[in-house]
Amino acid sequence: MVNDNGILNLFNRLPSIFKAAKAAFFMGKAMTATSEQIAAMLDYAAQAGAREACGLVLDSGRVYPCRNLADDPEHFFRIDPAGRAAAEQLGRVVGIWHSHPYGTAEPSLIDRAMCERSGLPWHVVSHPGGDYRHIAPSGWRADYLGRPYCYGVFDCWELVRDWYARERGLSLPRPNEPDGWEERGLDLFTTAAEAAGFIWVDDEPQAGDVLLMQIRGQRPNHVAVWLGDGRILHHLRDRQSETHIYGGWWQRVTVRRARIRA
Repeated sequence: MVNDNGILNLFNRLPSIFKAAKAAFFMGKAMTATSEQIAAMLDYAAQAGAREACGLVLDSGRVYPCRNLADDPEHFFRIDPAGRAAAEQLGRVVGIWHSHPYGTAEPSLIDRAMCERSGLPWHVVSHPGGDYRHIAPSGWRADYLGRPYCYGVFDCWELVRDWYARERGLSLPRPNEPDGWEERGLDLFTTAAEAAGFIWVDDEPQAGDVLLMQIRGQRPNHVAVWLGDGRILHHLRDRQSETHIYGGWWQRVTVRRARIRA
């Protein structure tokens, strides 16, 4: 059996094209938290109780706790930027950790999506269950259907962005605007569509057209992708992403249709 030193020596003899594989191998081996680190995470989770505890893992091995600034801290977490800045004064951030109160430590779809965005390993503990799981960026992508709603991670505009990235190879911008923009009088989707290079059309729908909808609001507050065959793909707030046959109510709330400029 080849030990880790033997594998390292083997990698060092390979051409430079394999150096990325070497880094990925040892990142994977270092990804799992130690028993001491897991114990520290569980201790912080116990202190947080019904709220999700969260923080960072530093290259020194230290488990650093941060305040959770999420609007709904019993189900989500958002690391305090001031806490992250303080942690970065102590060392390089090599991981992100958080707790799942009164549930399993199995990473959620939101966890997996954010792990990919962060480019860092994620560590999840459950309290009071005492379970531990870890994930690392691997190129994972969520399916179009069945996504849970989370503004900025899984929402209607993110679904449009993902569809265009996968089906058309285009990277659409994400407006840098926190949730609640409609109440602040912003027409975010009109602005976002125009900034992304869409033009407004009123001819026969084509696959990839983006429909702007106004649902019980004063301005467009929902978007959907026209898939063709009379179907739309979209993600309503507080529901899973889904497809529907277009017509009836969906057609009545549609106020504009956009197409990417050729």
